[in-house]
Amino acid sequence: MMRVVKLAFLSFVILFVLITAISAFIPAHVRISKAIDITGNKDSLLHLISNRDQWVRWHPAFQMANSDSLFQKAKIVITPVLQTDSLITMNWQQPGKAPVVNGWQFHRFPSSHTVTLQWFMDFRLPWYPWQKFSSLFYEKTYGLMMDRGLQNIKNIVQEKP
Repeated sequence: MMRVVKLAFLSFVILFVLITAISAFIPAHVRISKAIDITGNKDSLLHLISNRDQWVRWHPAFQMANSDSLFQKAKIVITPVLQTDSLITMNWQQPGKAPVVNGWQFHRFPSSHTVTLQWFMDFRLPWYPWQKFSSLFYEKTYGLMMDRGLQNIKNIVQEKP
């Protein structure tokens, strides 16, 4: 019986070390980025993104039913970090977790009448294998939300009065 317990314990340790070694190949910094071209005024884009009261109009997480209570239950604190004429960054902090940097960058090209709006999210991951492996699904989760949010912004800015 003791031999089976030792074998089980040794197998568990070896499996844990193997999974941890494989997870070391997954980067600790993950950036998800989406972009969209918008014909419109950069100032109206800045107002939509920098003014949190406007997020209900375009941000999918704030458009959900009871989104305020969702953020209150999760105790997510949103803190502005930087705002320039071409970049807005904010930290989203949930207790006990690393902050997630949300950023919106504006790119205007002289030969074009559009503004390219890029939304990115930066995740810093601890070494834990389950954290690293779960990051493989961030694109599917957050990427879809970001695409929807950017399309909502485009629709708002380009809507005809």
